[in-house]
Formats: sequence, structure tokens, C-alpha cells
Amino acid sequence: MKTTRIAAWLLSVLTVASVMTACGGDASNDGAVTDNAQKGTDAVTEAVDTAELTELQKRQMTPDNLPEKDWGGKEFRIICSEEFDFNEEFWVEEQNGDQCNDAVYARNEKIESRFNVKISILPQGTTRDDTPKFFNTMVMAGDDAAELCAYVDYMAYTPVGAGSCMDWTEIEHIDLTQPWHNKLANDGATINGKLFTICSDLSVSSMTYTYAMFFNTKITNNYDMSPDTLYDMVRNGEWTIDKFIELTKELYVDANGDGKKDENDTYGFGYQITNPGDVWLTAFDQPLTVVNQDGTLELTFMSEKTEAALGKIRDYQEGSLGFYEYTTQYDEEIFFANGTLAFSPMRFYAAFKALRDMKDTYSILPFPKWDTEQENYYTNADDKFQVFSVPKTVSDTEFVGMIFEALSAESYRSVYPAYYDVALKGKYSSDPSTAEMIDLIMSGRKFEVSFQFGEKHFARLPYLFRDLLLSPNQKLASKWATVEKSINKKLDEFYSQFADE
Repeated sequence: MKTTRIAAWLLSVLTVASVMTACGGDASNDGAVTDNAQKGTDAVTEAVDTAELTELQKRQMTPDNLPEKDWGGKEFRIICSEEFDFNEEFWVEEQNGDQCNDAVYARNEKIESRFNVKISILPQGTTRDDTPKFFNTMVMAGDDAAELCAYVDYMAYTPVGAGSCMDWTEIEHIDLTQPWHNKLANDGATINGKLFTICSDLSVSSMTYTYAMFFNTKITNNYDMSPDTLYDMVRNGEWTIDKFIELTKELYVDANGDGKKDENDTYGFGYQITNPGDVWLTAFDQPLTVVNQDGTLELTFMSEKTEAALGKIRDYQEGSLGFYEYTTQYDEEIFFANGTLAFSPMRFYAAFKALRDMKDTYSILPFPKWDTEQENYYTNADDKFQVFSVPKTVSDTEFVGMIFEALSAESYRSVYPAYYDVALKGKYSSDPSTAEMIDLIMSGRKFEVSFQFGEKHFARLPYLFRDLLLSPNQKLASKWATVEKSINKKLDEFYSQFADE
């Protein structure tokens, strides 16, 4: 019987893999899965040589270890925003042949069938700021109207500050050690042992808004930087900021021959200095804050590395022929798509929008490290990705925990690979190198708690490095003295939100 189940499972994996073509292309997926793949509870890894499996297959066979339960058609309701197409992370009406859409549809269908539930969304508000405010109003009214609320990360201070959220660490069936939970993000958001906002793979935007270093292979090949050469730099720990600067600082082509640098020329590197500028310190493993074991928060922004990093990036941007600063947010996505940038820091989101019709071939690397002594590659995300909270008015926490865990696990197994495949133009399940780079980037995501409270309690700390890059004459020491003083005044108020009741 066990051999039969393994064979059936492998057949289902091959069926899934066969439909993983580019987003917007034709796809055929009737949602059929084997009993083992649907339940996600039988571990069969001991009978399969995982060394010969693709990354997709390894994901497919990761069990969630949840018990089986019939919930009798109970509705799992998710509050979300009307402003973005983010609700497509949670629910789509039907299959339409789009790989990403159909992966979400199939995931929900599996979970609904497995637990006999109905997944629905409750869009609230017309702007991104409205959703957490509605969440608070609902909780204050004592209304058990939803099981989950999804909202943009930088607005977390609104529901957390109002005391509207349950502690995820006390909710049944939530296993924060599982790979579908972002450990780096959740550890950083846990204060005094309490986690009110969780990041899991149900939040597709936490992936699509993750920053990586995209590169145009047509341009880099012309400068003796083949994809394999760049991949090997990453693997060997040599992909550092100094190496990156060396490769890009003189890469410039006066495309229109007018003798002036402008946005129509070709550059080694370029971006508009707002959201991408927030990534540098994370990439250099320089935390803005550290949560100590006793639950206190330590301000770690100011350091010798921060001073050195600011000087290095400023010098590079001000003195390099191969660098260009664009004027409008996300301009780099447009100009990279037009083939005028060798390297650019962009969200994975660009792959699903701006780069879909790009003529040149591109690939993706992690952000460079600070130096060869730094062990890992790190990144963060545009702070508009979504996180989740459970309203304090919820009466059935077992239901919330079980369905949320199941949705997150199935997103890890099937939805994320579908999105990866699109970002890599169908390479994820077939090209080990590109799949390796994406997994490396995702494993190094850091989402500082200061982003969730930056506007209210942390004096724009998460945006301080970008602000300094945008103001090249601003002295770091004097700016930090002002910011630190402001934060210290509000720390007691911040801690009070996580105090024991």
C-alpha cells in the first residue's frame, strides 16, 4: 500500500509540474490531488530519495501534520483591503488559465474539501489604512464577524496599539517552526513572548514585495559577467558590496550620443531612492533594532558599520559613472524592462507586472553582502506586504489555527512555487541555479518590527538610511541624536502594548 501511495503522489507532482508555464499562458488543472497530497499528513520522505527530487517536489511532500476534522461547512472569513488586488492572495472566483490565479484557486479548493469549510473575503475600506481601522471598530463592538484580518505591514501599530489582536503563540495548531512561517519576520515581531502580527506563506505579497537584485543577462554577458559567473560569486560568498561596486561603477553607455547622462542611457545600476534604499542595512546584516531575551528592545542602528555603509553607498552613487538616480518611485522597474539597466534592486512584484513583456532575458541574485566574513545573504520587503492578526472577538481559536495553518502550508507547497516560476520565467522547477537563488533570497528575509511601528513609535527609524541617502549633506550623528531621543520618549508606550494582562 505504501509503494502505491508514493507512486500516486509522484504522479500528482508530475501533473502539477506539467502545468507550470508562464503566468497568463494556457494552463489546465482540474484540482485533482492524491489523498496524501490533499491531507498533507503522511510523511513519505523515508521511501523517496530526496536528493533526486526537484525543489517543487520537495515542497509538495512536506506534511502539515494537522489532524483531520470536518467543520460542517463553517465559513473562514478574512477581512482585507479593497485598494489593491491583494485579495487574490486569499480568494479567486474561478480558474482562468493563469498559473498564479489557478494555484490560489486549487489551494482553497483543497482546504475547503479537506476540512469541509468555506473560505471567503470581506473587503473593507477604500484605502490601505482603512482595513486595520475597521478591524478595531469591529473588535470594539464585540463583533465576531471574521476569523482573520490582513493588512499592510506598516499599519500594524493601529490594531496592536488598540489591543485588538490575539497572541498567535496561544492559538492551537500554529507551528512557527514550519517552513511556511517566516521565522526571521516572526521572531522580530515577538515582544515579551507575544506575537500579534504573523507572516506566513499565505501572504503572497510578503514574497512578491521582497527585494532582490535583478540583472539583465544580455548586458552582463557583454561585460564578461555570465549568469553562472555571478551565481558562483554568490555560492562562494564573494558577492559583496565592494565586488558589486567594482562590476558596475564604470558600466555606462551614452545610448543617444548626446554626451550627457540621462535616463535614456544604459547604466550598471540605478534606482529611485525610497523603498530600495531601505534594504541596504538589512543586506549588510546591520539590524535597526534587536529584541533581547527579556523582551526589551535595543536600538542598534547607530554603529561603525552603519557609518561605513552610508559613506560607501553615498560615494558610489555620487561618484560612479555607472549609477543613475531616477526621480519617480519604482522607475527602476520601467527602465530595467526597457533594457537600460544591468542591475537593479526590485521587488519580485516587477516580474508579474513591469517585466512580463521584457524582451531581454533577466535573472535574479540576492542583494550583495557587506563583506566575505558575513555568513548569509539578507533582504527585506517593501513595507506594503500583508500580515495577519486574529481579532480578540473570535470565539473558536482552534478553527482559526487549523485553517490558517493549512492554508499557509498549502501556499508553501503549491502557490509560492507557481509565483516563483513566473518570476523566473518558468525556470524554477527545471533550472537548479535559478531555483537556488530564489530560495536563498527567501530564506534571508528579515522584516524588522520597527517597520510595523515606525511612524508612531520609532521616528521613521526604518526609513532613516534612505532619508540620509536622499539628503547627502545631512550628518549621520546629528540626525541620529534627534531620532534616538524621540524613540526613547515613546519606548514605554511601545512596551505597554505587549505587557501581560
